Amino acid sequence: MKPSSSLSNDQKLKICHHKAANPSIKQSALTNWAMQEFKLSKVPTQGTISNILAKLQQYESMGSTELTSKRQRAVKHPELDNVLTNWVLQCQARRVALSGDLIKEKARQFARQLELGERTPEFSNGWLAKFNIRHGFKAQKSYGESGSADLDAIDRNMPTIKE
Repeated sequence: MKPSSSLSNDQKLKICHHKAANPSIKQSALTNWAMQEFKLSKVPTQGTISNILAKLQQYESMGSTELTSKRQRAVKHPELDNVLTNWVLQCQARRVALSGDLIKEKARQFARQLELGERTPEFSNGWLAKFNIRHGFKAQKSYGESGSADLDAIDRNMPTIKE
C-alpha cells in the first residue's frame, strides 16, 4: 500500500480523539503518531495538527460520506441542494423510480425557480455523481408496478411538496 500524503476527515477526527485520550501528548509527538498510524509519506507539521485540533466539532458533526473525503467542499448552491435533496427523499418515500436524467431535469427546474441565473450549475453527469455521493443516494432497480409513478402528478403537486 502506497503511503498517503494527505489526511481524510476521518483520520483528522482520529487525531483529535487520540489527543483527547492522551491530553498530555505534545503536538510534535502527535505528528509522529499520525505519520505511523496512517502510514503517511511525510510528517504533518505542527501547524497542521493545531488546525486539525481546532476543528474537532466540525469533524464530529460530519456524516460518514464527508468523513471519507480529504477536503471539505462547500456546496455552491445550498438552497438548491436542500430542495433537490428533499424532493429526491420524498420521491424515494413514495417509491418513485428516479433516473439520473430526471434528477438533473428537476435540478434545472428548481434552479430556474430559485432564479440562480448565470450561477446555475451545468447539471452534468459528474455533478449528478457528486450529488448522489454527498447524500448517499444509490441507483436502485425497481421491479413491477413499484417503479411506475405519475410524474406529472408529482410536478402538479410540487408547491404542496415544498411546504
